[in-house]
Parts: sequence; C-alpha cells; structure tokens
Amino acid sequence: MKSPCQACCDLCRLESPKPSSSSSAEAQGPYALTHLLKAGTLTIQHHGAYCEHQHASDGWHAFSSAAAFLPLRSMTHVDLCKQLEFLAKHKFIAVTYTVMEGCRLVFRVYLMPYDLAGAGGALRLRQESVLAPARKYLRGILRSVRKGGRSWEGEEDGETTTGIIPDTPDARSLAEIYSDLASPNAIPVPGLGDISARLLDYEDTLEGLGLHSKLYKYQRRSVAAMLHRELGTQSIPDPLYVPATAVDGTEFFLQPGTMEILLERPQVAPCHGGILCEELGTGKTVMVLSLILATLRQLPKPEESLFDDRPIMTPLSFRYFPSQACATARARLSCKGKARAECRVPSLVELLLDRSRTAPIEAVPNLTTEQGRIRESMLEEMEENFENLPLAELRRTTTPFYFHYPGDPTNNDRDRRNRGSSAPKRMYLSPATIIVVPPNLLKQWDMEIMKHCEYPVRVLILREKSDMPSVNVLAMEYDIVLMTYTRFTAEAKGNATKLHSTKPCQCPEFNGTSIPDCNCFVRDVSPLLQIRWKRLVIDEGHVSSSLSTDLIPCTKALSIERRWIVTGTPTTNLLGLALGQRTFEDVSDPLEASASPEDSALMEGVEEGAGHDTFLHAGTTNTFPTPQVSANSSLSSTIDDPAVTSSSLRSTPSITDSTPPPNAYPPPTPTPRTRIWDHDDRADLRKLGNMISHFIAVPQFAADAKLMATHVTEALLDPLGPRPGAIQVLNQVMEMVMVRHRVEDIEDDVKLPPLAHESVLLDLHPLAIKTYNAFQAGIALNAIDSERTDKDYLFHPSNAEHLQVTVKNMSQIMFWSVDENRHFVDEIHRNAKKHMETALKRNRPPEDIQLLEDALRHAEIAVKDTRWNLIHAHEDVPYQVYSIPSNIYDAWTRIPGISEGTNGFIGFLSADRLLKLHDLVLEKPLTTTNAMIDLGRRVAQEDIELRQAYLASQSKKASKSSRKGVLRRGSEEKDGVFKIQNEQPDVAHSQIASSAVKKASAKETMDAVKAELKSSMARIEAEGLEEDESNKQSPATKKGKGKGKAAVGPKIKLSSKCSILAHNSALAHVRVGSSASNKLNYIIDQVLKYSDKEKFLIFTDSELTLAHIAEAMELIHVKHLRFSGQIPARDREQLVLTFETSETYRVFLMELKHGARGLLSSVSIVSGKPNPSPSRRWQSAGTAEENMVIRRQALQQSSHEKLPKLIEEAGMRHFISHPKFIEAEPTLVNVDFPLLDLPPVDLSKSVSIKVKRPPSATPSPKKRKVWLMDPMSGQDVHPPPSELTLKKPRTIRFVT
Repeated sequence: MKSPCQACCDLCRLESPKPSSSSSAEAQGPYALTHLLKAGTLTIQHHGAYCEHQHASDGWHAFSSAAAFLPLRSMTHVDLCKQLEFLAKHKFIAVTYTVMEGCRLVFRVYLMPYDLAGAGGALRLRQESVLAPARKYLRGILRSVRKGGRSWEGEEDGETTTGIIPDTPDARSLAEIYSDLASPNAIPVPGLGDISARLLDYEDTLEGLGLHSKLYKYQRRSVAAMLHRELGTQSIPDPLYVPATAVDGTEFFLQPGTMEILLERPQVAPCHGGILCEELGTGKTVMVLSLILATLRQLPKPEESLFDDRPIMTPLSFRYFPSQACATARARLSCKGKARAECRVPSLVELLLDRSRTAPIEAVPNLTTEQGRIRESMLEEMEENFENLPLAELRRTTTPFYFHYPGDPTNNDRDRRNRGSSAPKRMYLSPATIIVVPPNLLKQWDMEIMKHCEYPVRVLILREKSDMPSVNVLAMEYDIVLMTYTRFTAEAKGNATKLHSTKPCQCPEFNGTSIPDCNCFVRDVSPLLQIRWKRLVIDEGHVSSSLSTDLIPCTKALSIERRWIVTGTPTTNLLGLALGQRTFEDVSDPLEASASPEDSALMEGVEEGAGHDTFLHAGTTNTFPTPQVSANSSLSSTIDDPAVTSSSLRSTPSITDSTPPPNAYPPPTPTPRTRIWDHDDRADLRKLGNMISHFIAVPQFAADAKLMATHVTEALLDPLGPRPGAIQVLNQVMEMVMVRHRVEDIEDDVKLPPLAHESVLLDLHPLAIKTYNAFQAGIALNAIDSERTDKDYLFHPSNAEHLQVTVKNMSQIMFWSVDENRHFVDEIHRNAKKHMETALKRNRPPEDIQLLEDALRHAEIAVKDTRWNLIHAHEDVPYQVYSIPSNIYDAWTRIPGISEGTNGFIGFLSADRLLKLHDLVLEKPLTTTNAMIDLGRRVAQEDIELRQAYLASQSKKASKSSRKGVLRRGSEEKDGVFKIQNEQPDVAHSQIASSAVKKASAKETMDAVKAELKSSMARIEAEGLEEDESNKQSPATKKGKGKGKAAVGPKIKLSSKCSILAHNSALAHVRVGSSASNKLNYIIDQVLKYSDKEKFLIFTDSELTLAHIAEAMELIHVKHLRFSGQIPARDREQLVLTFETSETYRVFLMELKHGARGLLSSVSIVSGKPNPSPSRRWQSAGTAEENMVIRRQALQQSSHEKLPKLIEEAGMRHFISHPKFIEAEPTLVNVDFPLLDLPPVDLSKSVSIKVKRPPSATPSPKKRKVWLMDPMSGQDVHPPPSELTLKKPRTIRFVT
C-alpha cells in the first residue's frame, strides 16, 4: 500500500486532497505532466511540512515557489529550490514534491522539450537573459537527478543511476578520441555504373576505372565512403544531439552545449565533402585519384535555389530552344520580343550536341564482363569517329552553364553584398577537380597521377606565373587543375561583382551553323570565379584551419560542389602516426621504447624554444615504387636532444562564476579519472571548427559559424570536465566529416613488419664533455650566487624566455656547439676563490658547496685544456686525421701542435679545411707539398678576414642580433651574482649554417639536381616501357626477368672520384677518423654501412646541426640534398622529386617543420614490401637527454595528456636546475675513411710515362718536343717522326 504523503496536513490525510485548479487546466493542455518527460528525482532533508491542500495530476504536490520551504538548514538546498522555481516559472521543467519518511523532501522533475506538441513554438522563443541562467541550472540538476522506478515513487534505491545521461568518466584526450573513431561504414550509392558497389566487392578487379594501381581493401572502403558523402542526398541525423531516456524509457534527445531537449531528433542536410585523414603513409593520394576517376565525366549540379530550378543550358539552347526552362531563363533575363521570335525547333544534331554537353555519360565502364567490354569498345569507336568530324570542334566550344541570381542561399558570402541587383552571373559547369598543394609537392602530384592513372587524365599545372586558359577551355578541356596555394589565392581574389550582368549573348555564330561562338566571359575576372567546379581538394589541408590566411576567403569566393581536405594531421595534436604500432615489438631496455608517435619527425613543427631534435630515417633504394601504401615503415634513426616536446603544460582551469557551485545540489560522485580539457584543446577544436564551418562548409555549420563553439566546444571545456554527452557529440561530428580507418583495420589488410622505436644512449666525446661541464658550471654558479630566489636566478619566472634559449643551446652542445667566450670559464676560474668565500659567508648548504666545488673544478679543467680552448675559436666540427705530413698539418690546422699517437694520429682538422684539401687534390692532383703549405696559410688568413666581416655585419643589426644563451657576468657586480643573459640563440647567427643554406641553393647545386632529375626521369620512363613489354610475355619469362633485374641493384655514383694521378699526392694516404661529435660519428657510421642499399631522411630543427651533417656527407663522399624554407619553392619541388627518383643522392636533409607536409612519401616502400628496419633515437648519456627519455616514458604511461614542455615539467625542471657533471670515461663510436676517393690501380705492373727526347740536332731545350706514351696501353699518343733517332726513353714509375 502506498505510504501517505507526509507533506499533507491531518485533514488532507483523512480526506483526499482536491486537485488544484491549475493542474486540472493543464491536464488537458500541452503542458500536462503526462506530455512531459520524466527526468528523475532530487532529494533533500527538510524538517516541517507545508500543505497546499491540492495535488498535481501525478498525486504529488505541485511545486510553485521556494518560499514555502524556507527557512532551510543548508544554503545549497535554498539554491536548489530557487533554481527549480526559476526553471519551472520559465517552463523548462515542471516539478512536484512530497515528503517521505525520515524528513526526506523528494522532488519529481519533468522536462519540457522544445518541440512539445501544442506549445506553438513558444518554448523556442526565449530571451538570452533567461536562457543563460537556465542552461546553468539545468546542467547541474540533470547531472544530479536520480533515475529509477523506486526513486520515482520517492523510495530509497541504492542502485539508481544518477544523471539524465550516465556520466561515465572518459579520460581520453582529443587525440585518443580521434584514434578511436570508427572506420567508415561505406554504403553503396547507385549510379556511375555501380562503381560504389564494385569498390566494396573485393573480388572485382575494378577494370574500367582507369586506375593502374591495385587498391587495398581499406582504400576501397575509403573511396566508397567518399563517394557516399559526395552523392548521398538523404538527410542525416543531427550529430549535435545525443539520445537519452526518461524514467519510463521514453527516448528524447539532448544537446549538451545548449541543454536543448527535443522529442524528435532533427535531420540535417548531408555534407558533400569532408576530411580525408587516413594515417600518414596509407595512400591518400591514390584514394583521391580513385575518387576523381570514378566521377570523371560527371558534371556538378548548380547551387541550390529556393526561387528557381536553375536549368543547365548551352549557348545554343539558351538562344534558340523553345523548351520551358530555356524560355523562362530568357524571359527572366529580359530577353523579350526578339529572343522569343528566334525560338525554333532544334535539329537532331543540335539536340545531340546540347545533350552530350549537359548530360554526358557518367557511368564507369565495367570491363570485367563481356557485355561491358563490348559496350565500351563501341563507345570508344563512336567517340573516335566523332572526333574526326567537323562537329567535334563545335562540341568543344559548347560549354554548359546556368544563371546564378543573387539573393539565393549560398556558401559564397561575397554574393550577399550584391542582393540589391537582380542581374545574374553566368556560371559555367566543369567536371574538373581543383587540387591545391604546397609548392614543393606540385611535381610530386604530377608524378603520382602518371603513376597511378591508366587513362591519359588531362592535367593542367598552374604555377605562379603560368598563363591561365580561357573559361571554356578551363572548364571542359581538363580533368584536374593542379596549382599551388599562392596561385589559388591570387586567382580567387578577383572582383566577382563584375560577373553580374543582364546583357544578352550577342556572339556570332559559326559559319554555316546556328551554334554561337560564345565568348561571353568577363575578361578582367579570373576564370576560376566564373566556373562551377565539381570538386576542390586541398592537400596538406590542415592549413585551412587558420582564418588568418587567404585560403578560406578564396575558397568561399569560388563556386564548388564538393570540398575535401587531405591531411594526416588535421590539427596540431591530431597526428596520424600510429600506423605500425600494432606490430611494435617490446624491447628489454625501457629506454628503447620511449620514442612515441608524438615525438615522430613528421610533426607539423616545433615551438620556438622547445629544443632541438634530429631525426634520421632511411628508406630503400627503389624510390619510385608502384604500390599505394607509403607508410613510414622504413629503417629510421634519430639523434635526440632535450626539449623536444612541442605541447604546452596543462593546468586545471578554475571554476568560474558561469558554473554553478558544486554544492548547490547533490553533486555527482567525483572520479579521479575525469579529464579537464584546457586551452590547448580549445585551440584544436577551434581549428577543427574552422575547417568544418568555413572550408568544408557543412550546411548547418556554414549557416551559423558559432555552432561549433556553442554546441561542441563549450560543453567539452566545462571547468568540471566534459558534460555528459559532450564527448559523444564531438565523436559524432568528427565521424560525420572525417574519413579515417582505425589503425588495426588497416593492419588487417596490410601486414606491416614490426616497426620498432629504439633509443640508443651515446656518450659525449671528451671535448664535448668539457663543453657540457663548462656550461653546467655556469648554471650551477648562477643558482648558488643568486640563492635561487631573485630575478638574477635563471629559473625565476621572469626569465622563462631566457631559460628556453639556454636549454636550446645546451641541447645544441649535445650534438656540437662552440662558444667564442668559452662559456666564460676564464672568468669563473679567475674568481673561483671569491665565489667560494661568498657561498661560505652565506652559509650555503653542504650540497651547494659541493656543487660549487665541482663547478669550479670543471671550469679549471677547461681553462687548462689548450686544445679545447682552440677548438672554440671556430664553429666547424674537428676531425681526427691520420698519416698527414706534419708540415701540411701545421699549415692547415686551427689547433697547433702535433699529437704523435698510435696508428699515425697527428691531430685535429676542421671539416671545412679537410674539404678544401680534398678539393685541391681533386682539381690539381699533383700539387706539391710547398704549394699546399702556402695555400693553407692563405686560407687561414682568408678565414680570419671572412669571420671578421661576418661578425661586423651581424653587429650592425638590431639589438636582438646579439648572441643568446651565453653565460656572462651580470650587471649587478656589487652582488657578485653570475647572471645568464639571453638575447639571441647561438645557432641563429651561425656562419656555417648561413653558408650551408646558400650552398644548397646555389646555381651550380641546382643545375646538378636538374641534370640528375632529367636523367632519373629518362631511366624511369625506359623502365616503364620495359615493364610494359614484359607484361606481354609469359609469367615465367616475366619472373625470370624480375629476378635478374633485382640482382643488379642500384649503382651509386660517388661524387668525388679523384684522378689516378692523385695516388702520387702527399695526401694520398691521409685518413679521417672520428669527429668530436659522437652523434655525428654515429650518423657517419650508419650512412657508410647502409647507404648502398638505403636512403636516409634526416630531420632537425637546428640549421647548425644540418650544416655539420652536410659537411660530414661531403667528407665521406655520399651525395645529399638539403631542403630548406629559404630555397625557392620551385627548387624545393625539384629537390623532393630528385631524391625520390635518383639513385645518386642518398641522404636528404630537412628542417623538422617540413616533416608533416607529405614529402618523400614513397621512399619507404620498395616493390610493395615495406622496410622492416627500426627507428632509432640517440640521446647523450649522463645528460638531461637521458633523464628526459625516462621521464617522458613515465609520463606517457601514467597520463593521457600531452607531454608538457621540457622546462615546465616539474621533474625535468628540477634536473636542469640542479646540474650534474659528466665524470665517467666515454665509450666512443669509431669511424675511419680516406680523405681522398682514389680510383683503384694495379701497381704490380709498370705504369710509366715515357718522355722521348729527339737527338742533339733537335731545337734548343726551350723549344724541344715531348712525346708521351699512354701509361695504360704502352702506345705512343703522338708517335715521333720516323727519321729521328730516339734515345732510350726515361720511365717514371708511380710508387706508393
């Protein structure tokens, strides 16, 4: 039996209370409780009861005011009652209450959906002053209501769920949500010869599509999903709403951002485009090309209009055809009288010409069936015969178009300015696809099109200064228009208002025909703006996430039916770098697995001051493969330095006034796993919103650009954590626009070999150890002198920028770096006694005294090392040299003093001097020792003059041009504080780095690159012809040829082969050993071992490091290319293509910020078999690098967050601020290679030059003739006259 209401008075308990008049009226109206949604109950403790002697229709008391329950013992209960009163007053909810045993006041909460039947839309019309607090109150109440049958009756139920939507903790980051997106569920769409269904039929070979390459299953699914996005016409459920259920199981829909509640989920228009964001290396280019081929002949539809049908016409049909559509178009354009008089019944030929242009055959031929092959053969024959007729030219000039009148809904915002005019603009339809790419990828896309497309696809490449074709040619004569960002934005900036005109076409007709030779094009407006394009593809389209560029405004200016962004990294922290992780093999060393995908070289960039990384990836020699997948699964190695993370430190936002106090109502049970989203997430969501709203122009988001912020972002960035349902909304929005497979689904189709990430600890070279310890001594001295408190302390908050640069310079030291001031060790050593006395006087703790003693000791070691001091006078990395004549060494070295060691070790020579010696012998192999000595002295003097001139030019620049990150005495001499002043990074004004970039872009360098590219392309073309011929042979023959070809292998062309005469040079036996950079030695060792079979990609954000590596590659005679933003775009494009196709260039050097831009996508695959070699990262042992690796691994295992910046992570900050010195003896990587690349010669035989002298009767010695004998054949090059009697010839022998 139901327990009596404890809120009723004694009279009401004896007599049934009467229903309230208001409830009786509402029982028949739209706001009756039976029409509302049962959300759940809220319970508070209340002493005393208030009886209104009336019950609501559910048998409980109607709640109308909080005053009836005052005073309450808790202010939180008061706030709750006031919130319920506000929401009930403004018809967001209805509330009834009762009092149960134990003084429990129970509220029933009913939700009023915005689309409540009979409300007449009144619930949608509310002022913002009401909506803002209502959303705030609803968030708290709906998060706290208890659902369940027993609790709805007011009974206690410990198993009742809390919240209208289960608030399941979700600690995933945005990147993890992105990775967890469901793979596309492609639905076949009719039309186009059922190509969509054929793509999903994995037994179908897709013959007739025109694709030369074979697609993997996941690629076929992605293309089918893209077709469904483009061709789908059915409305889709609004992704901004999530389903929820009431107490009685009724389903409704909630928008977590606005707290809008609906009974029926809205349906929205589909998006004809999206973001193709498959993992890096999965073949996005071939997917786009497959999409283009599947819709090759399809025309776009005119933009939708609410006022007319916008028929597609041709100049012929618009002028003469009597159809209703053409007549209406002429009438609306005010073509009266004369235009109607010219209307006539067209001939059959005219009808066919018009029909062939306005409704072309779109179906993709199915050549897998006999019927399909016969039909396609007939069509090809008819097309070929037609091309030989005069009508073919008339057909080419007949371009379909429609009239676009202003005032119609459109994505083109600029048209809205012209709604005052009724004049239309003539828009020509084109089946072409515009592909916009970075300048360096232009030629690569061209090559990919030739490689993958079987049919001769018509491609127009528009560079910055290329001529633009006319409108009719551009619209109908090309399938793909390939252009750079710069050209695209320049073309789309035209004044489109000139396109609006009521002037009828008065162009003359072709002789003997009624077909107009129409040239009604606006000459001073770009043809791009006069065409309705079928598709726009932006490669590396994450650039469209910024509204500060011209890309989005220019995209809006164009009329485009379908828009696609192609990128593996949609935003800064959504990195498609997980391919191959499933096959990752665990290693025993915990450091070997520390290199995460977030630390990959394919990052979009590294924030300034984030440190210095070098990444080295190696690929196979066959760099022009035919397979479609180009995953970065090749051997890769990394030289790692500290401060590599580019993400900023996360902090938990504080609760603001816009959020209700957490104790204003019974709060949900807190969970430590709830993740608080922060400003970094907001930045990523803003970029994603820009793509969706402005570039892709998803209809509902394009109509309201703030929709992403109000309905998605704000619900995720709630200070208490994402609101219930917010992450689900984000997931639905991303799945609506993104085409992306989960990594495990890709790896089910493509079995990749294990991709291991290894960390290799390398000791610093003894000379580098002294530099590192000297640098650490300065940090230690600064900490002790400043007592780690005032603004002089390096780690003081005011010195954050200086600290970043200092850490970056320390990172450079761990590869190689010098300082002309030698880190002020002289000053430290000179004032050592003073520093110690000050520390003792201040009663510094014993650990500081010990640290100071160590710092002073290492400063003294550096001061007393003459070789170390001399090395810091120049930036070049010194190399050990062996077996060089001592007098030549003295003339060329920057480090005087002979070190007669074992194995002929003489001393150190800088890389630039070694290269000059090599070039000298290369040009003049018989240069004498004295000539070498004289030249060495001149080179030394020239170096001094060049260095002085360089430093003088730098001193003339702004104050920011000073060196940064050096340790020096601060301005406060009276305090004796050793300060760190930071003004500019050392590497920013490196003479070597500057010279290296100039050399990489020099004319002679680019001429050699162009020549090699031409040679490579000719070789590839020849191989393609050979492959075509082999395809006609039997399988057995082809198999045999394939094996024979593979056995030959690549022929590496060495860059610096000396003359045979160099065997007699004084430098013939000189050998070069290890450098003073152990990391550089490791690179040299790896390249020497594997460059005959592998290609190497080396990434770093340090230009100085790239310069050192470039010098090393020259020394070991391995040809390399340098990619830099300072090189012109056209040259960068040729560099990329040359490296991909050339067998000569083995190493590619590039800045880290270019790593995620689709460069060198095909290097990692050979003949469809990925290279299983590991990715290696090298760190310096005993330094901050080693500690960084350990802490990074710990952070990744314990947190789902992005890694904080190096100097903001507490553990690493503590490590750097408490410097440690390297004391252990290092283990070094030994390398050994000859200075000169001498050709082989067999000295066992007599190699002679015979000088033949005529008899005494010959002229004087000044005019005597000399005949040379060929040393290899023994024959006279110029035989002497027969009448002369020759003496016995002299023989000059080469000896070693």
